Amino acid sequence: MRAASWAASWYDGASYVTQCPVYPGDCTSHRWTVNEAPGTYMWHGHSGSDRGEGLAGMVVRSCFFLNDWWHTPGSVAGMPLNRPFDSARQTNKTGGWHWVNNPQALTMNGKGNWMDCNLNAGGNSTPPLTCNVTDYWVPPGASAVQPWMSAASLGCVHANVTVSAGKTYLFRIANAAQLAYQTICLEGHDVTLVAADSVPIEPIAASQLNASRPGCVNINSGQRYDVLLTADQPAGNYWISTHVQYRPGSPSGYAVLHYRGAADALPTTPPPQPQTVGPWGLPELAMIVMSSTLLAANATKFEGLEVAAQKVPAADLRLTFNITQPLMNQTRQIRWAINNVVGLRAPPCQALLDLLHADPNWLGKQSGTGGKVQVFLTTADGSNPPPIYPVAGTHLVPLKRGQVVELVLQNLPANSFNGDYRVPAGQNRTAMEQHPFHLHGHHFWVLGSGEGIYSPAGTNASTNASALNTLNPPRRDTATLPQAGWVVVRFVADNPGVWLFHCHLLWHEMMGHAAMFVTDIGAVPPPARKGRSKCSKTCVYNAAPWDVPTVQMEFGSSGFELPRAG
Repeated sequence: MRAASWAASWYDGASYVTQCPVYPGDCTSHRWTVNEAPGTYMWHGHSGSDRGEGLAGMVVRSCFFLNDWWHTPGSVAGMPLNRPFDSARQTNKTGGWHWVNNPQALTMNGKGNWMDCNLNAGGNSTPPLTCNVTDYWVPPGASAVQPWMSAASLGCVHANVTVSAGKTYLFRIANAAQLAYQTICLEGHDVTLVAADSVPIEPIAASQLNASRPGCVNINSGQRYDVLLTADQPAGNYWISTHVQYRPGSPSGYAVLHYRGAADALPTTPPPQPQTVGPWGLPELAMIVMSSTLLAANATKFEGLEVAAQKVPAADLRLTFNITQPLMNQTRQIRWAINNVVGLRAPPCQALLDLLHADPNWLGKQSGTGGKVQVFLTTADGSNPPPIYPVAGTHLVPLKRGQVVELVLQNLPANSFNGDYRVPAGQNRTAMEQHPFHLHGHHFWVLGSGEGIYSPAGTNASTNASALNTLNPPRRDTATLPQAGWVVVRFVADNPGVWLFHCHLLWHEMMGHAAMFVTDIGAVPPPARKGRSKCSKTCVYNAAPWDVPTVQMEFGSSGFELPRAG
C-alpha cells in the first residue's frame, strides 16, 4: 500500500528494499496519515508468498476482493520454481523445475469453492490425492472443469452481497491474485466504471467495453476498479462469477448478489462456466481514459487530486525494458528477466534503502558487468545496452529527481538475448506471457499498448509512438503488458527513495521479475526508528528448496541460487 509522503520511503513494505521483513516472533506497527486522494487501495504482505496465503485486504469495505488459491502453502508451491530446469543439471537431491499450475480455487472476499462438501455422501468416488481439477469424478451434466458445481450446489462456502432494489452502489473491485488475470461478471446487471487504481476515469459502462457480456469487468493482478451498480432488476438472486483469462483449465469463482426481501437461496439459472467470458481487447482498453472533469481548464482540484499533476508532461528520459525468460547458464535455472537482468535478491541482511542512505555514493561504485548488484540504465536510443548474456543480481535503475520517464515495456520470446544455451532444444522456447507491472511510490500514465514490436518516434512512417495518447490517458500504478506485445507508460520521478517495479504475478516475481528505481536518496529524511522492523543478523531467504550448505555445495556463492521473494 502506497502512502504519498517522503517519510513513507522507509515503510513501503518491500522486503530488503525499504525495510527488513517482520521475522517470526517479532512484531511491528504502522501509523500513517490518510493523505492519499480518495480511491481504492489494498494492502498485502510483500515477503515470500504471504499475499497468496491470505495476508492481504482492502483499506475500505463495500468491495469485491478477488484472489486465487492453492491448497498448498506458497513456500512449498514455490520451491520447484527454484530447481534446475535443464534436465542435464538435475540430480536426485535437487529434483527438477515444476510450475505451480493453475489455481485450484478463486475466492471473493475470502470465500470460495473447491469441490462439493457432500461429494462423497452419495457414494461418489474419492478425488485422487494428487489434485487436478480435470480429474475429479464428474456427475452427469456437470462441468468437466469443476464437477462439484451445479445450480443447486454452489460448493462449500460463498460470499453474499446484499442490495436494495432501486438503489445505486459504489463497489470497489481489487485483484490480489498470485497468478490469475480475472474477469468478474454480475449476472443481469450492467456496471459503470468510474475509477482505475484510485484515479477517476471518464465513466464508461462495461457493456460499452464488451457488448456481448454486459456487467463484466477485466482486472489484472494488482489493479483496482471502482464501479457503480444500480439494483434495477426484479428482486431475486443473481450470480457474481469470476473467470481466469489466458490459462485454460482454471476454475471459476462464485458469489451471490442478493436482493433484500428475496428468498435466501442460490440463483435459479445455471452457474456460468469457466472460459465462457473473453478478455477485453486492446481497442477496448484504449476506451478507458482520464476523467474529463480532472482535465477541465477551469479545474483546480478534484477529490483531493491536484489537477496539474494529471496533465501529461513531455518525456526527458526514455527507457526500454525488454521482458524475457532466460535459462541461466550458471545454474540451469529458468528465470524472468528485465533487460537480461534477473533481479534475484537485495544485499544480505540489510534493506537496500538503509545501505544507500548511509552511503549516497554507493550506487556509483557498482558495475554493470557482474556481481550481485547490477546497475543498468538502458535507454530507448540504444545507449547503455543490457548485458549480452543473462546475469543475476539486484537490478537498480538510477533516476534524477524530477525526470519525466517514458518506459517502454516490450514482450519478447523467452529465449531472446542468448536466453537459452541448449541446442537445439533452446531454439524452440519462444513462448510469451502477459504481465501486470506494478510501480511502488508513483502513479504513471498508460499512454498506449499494442501487438508486436514497438516502433519509437522517427523509425518509420507507421510508428506506434504517433498513436500514443498524451491527452487523456488513464493514470494508474499497474499496467498490463500484453502477450507478444508492448505497453508504454510515463511517470515523474518526484518521490525520493528506492521503489520496486515488478510483475505483480507472485510466481514471476519470485523468479526474478523485478527491478528498482533509485531517486535522490539524499532527500530522504532519516527514518523514525520506533516501530520499524529490525533486521536479523542472519538472513532468511524465502522459498529456498535447500539449506545454505547444500546451496553452496551445488551452486557456490554465485548469487544465482535463491529467489528474491518480493
